[in-house]
Amino acid sequence: MHPLVATAARVTSQRSMIMAALARPPMPQMAAMRLHLHNHHLTAARRLYSTPSPPLPPPDKDTQAARVAAASLPSTAESRRSTLNLKFSEAMDRLQARALTASQTLNDVTGYSAIEGIKADNDRMERSLGEAQERVRSARAAYRTSNTKRAATQREVTTLLARKDMWSPTDLERFTELYRTDHELEGAVAAAQGALTEAETEEQSLNQRLNAGILKRYHEEQIWSDRIRRASTWGTWGLMGMNFVLFVLLQFFAEPWRRKRLVRGVVEHERDVLEGVRTDMEALKADLEIKLETALRPGKEEMPAPAVAPPAEEEEEATATAVTRIKVPSPVAQTTWGEFLQDPARWKLAALDLCSERQVNLRMKDATTLVLQGAMAGAAIVGSIALLAAR
Repeated sequence: MHPLVATAARVTSQRSMIMAALARPPMPQMAAMRLHLHNHHLTAARRLYSTPSPPLPPPDKDTQAARVAAASLPSTAESRRSTLNLKFSEAMDRLQARALTASQTLNDVTGYSAIEGIKADNDRMERSLGEAQERVRSARAAYRTSNTKRAATQREVTTLLARKDMWSPTDLERFTELYRTDHELEGAVAAAQGALTEAETEEQSLNQRLNAGILKRYHEEQIWSDRIRRASTWGTWGLMGMNFVLFVLLQFFAEPWRRKRLVRGVVEHERDVLEGVRTDMEALKADLEIKLETALRPGKEEMPAPAVAPPAEEEEEATATAVTRIKVPSPVAQTTWGEFLQDPARWKLAALDLCSERQVNLRMKDATTLVLQGAMAGAAIVGSIALLAAR
């Protein structure tokens, strides 16, 4: 029992005794002493129960190492995995199982499962053949050992028989022992020979069965591959036919329908635009008529005649003036090369015009001539550089 527990029990018993004594009818001269003893025991009990608990022992190094090892265990790492990680692992496991099931289903549909069975049988027969060959080697070794021992025994018997007239009791015992041993070895040789024959027969049978299984597997695989090739050929023809049908549908049905729809959309858009332009022209015509009526009122007769000239005549005069301006050739300024090179503004404008976006009407003949001239100039420059480099 722990010392603290024993002390607490003792204090409790003493307290019960004091309480029992106090329960008796007290004597007047003993009252103070009983009260003093009661207070003393209460103080001792209070001091005992208020004693601070001892400090905890420091953690042991072995305990810390055990905690670290437990934290690195796979079970602990598995418990710390998140729910998303667990769901992802379960989904991947299901996907792998479905993939394996799909491959097995594909083998069943194509008939390769039977070939898998033949391969498994061949594997088993191959392992059995290896075991049979091992038994043949063991039986052959046992047969050779028995023959060797019997030959040694027979040689020793022959040696003893050669000096039969000079036998001693020891030689007689040895001859008897050798004769008995030879009889035992004869039975052992016969048994070893039978075991060897049986093992060789089993090996030959397994070898023949394995060869037949391999030939059967190759034959079935050849038939299976021919069937798959034939199916793939028909599948290829089917895909080609489907592509041809899709081509016909697209070229003779879908494309014309799309073209008609596009043209219809463009026509409708143009119709809407023309309607808008027609509306604008009518509004403009109405405005011009209103202005013309306003200009021709009696109260406006004093206005000069050129101001009320029809717009059509003004447009014709402006067009004639523009055409006249375009047709009149501007005088060409006579400029020498010296003046052109001394004036930076002129050759700067010419250089900028070479890289500008100005549209130029050019014949195909002129374009071909320019390309050939550029190619010949480039070839001449490259040839000159090559000759200079060769020198």
